Amino acid sequence: MANEAYLTLEIHEASLSGEWVIKLADLGIALQLDANGDGEIKGDEINARKADIEDYLRSHLHVAVDQLELGLSFDRLLFGSQNGEDFILTRIKSPLPEQTRALGVDYTLLSELNAGHSCHLKIVWPDKRRNNAVVSAATGMQTFAADDALDGGFMEFLRSGVWHIWIGYDHILFLLVLLIPAVYQRTRDGREPASSFGGALLRVVIIVSAFTVAHSITLSCAMLDWIRLPGRFVESAIAASVALAALHNFLPTTAGGRGAWLAFAFGLLHGFGFAGALSELDLDAGPIGRTLLAFNLGVELGQLAIVAAFLPIAFALRRTAFYRIGVLHVGSALACLCAAVWFVQRAFG
Repeated sequence: MANEAYLTLEIHEASLSGEWVIKLADLGIALQLDANGDGEIKGDEINARKADIEDYLRSHLHVAVDQLELGLSFDRLLFGSQNGEDFILTRIKSPLPEQTRALGVDYTLLSELNAGHSCHLKIVWPDKRRNNAVVSAATGMQTFAADDALDGGFMEFLRSGVWHIWIGYDHILFLLVLLIPAVYQRTRDGREPASSFGGALLRVVIIVSAFTVAHSITLSCAMLDWIRLPGRFVESAIAASVALAALHNFLPTTAGGRGAWLAFAFGLLHGFGFAGALSELDLDAGPIGRTLLAFNLGVELGQLAIVAAFLPIAFALRRTAFYRIGVLHVGSALACLCAAVWFVQRAFG
């Protein structure tokens, strides 16, 4: 899942500057910017509400040094379009105490309308080291220190890969939906609980490997600019992949590693989603090959942590009615319903 807004804050000797990019559709709903009700938000409608927009942004972004809030000002409010999606970009500035070494950020944009809204935050220090984080109303005030900033090397992209899979609830749900029947084995009559943990583990390795190979292919193609797909299409297709994988679990012969072909087919779509997340980072920090390797390894480590937590529990419960009915059937149905809601929101929202 790509983030819905992007905020960059640069620390200078005695000042702060930055850029904040927000989807126009989100602000349009929050502030009812479509004045004439024609379904489009035009430049004159934005200019007419410039003061309201700035007040709204200012009330939902609080930046502090030593618990003293900065007085943010907005230099410009620009309207543009990228990858088929309209956005507003505003430039931010504020004076800073000299030798600032830590910055507190409290981000609450759209919290009253969309609890799931998030923003990719990048803080750039004078030595060009960076803090990267995903912030939302749920994260509250967070403090970012220059001493914790990374230099944009291998470890930063590794950590970003791990973090992205952990906050990518659609990717996690897709993976879990595929893993649910992995603790069963196919029989002539349908499926039955797996007889050994080793067999279940092997089937999980096949599924995860298929997903890994597929998303690695499209992630690389997207980052090398060989293939480009609209962000709205990718996010909608990812939601659809979760729904279809969940429905697949209701087939009486769905068991073991049979989900590997789904993992590979839909993993190709998820790779474009990972590319959207990776493109939000500072890709000038090193060779693209090293960046792709580090981010991909991070994604795999994040996936392995999820598998390590899920598989032993699933294997222990595989013979119970709770797992057979509550997890396999009810859980898959709820996953399908959740994914259907995401699809409607992403395709038509």
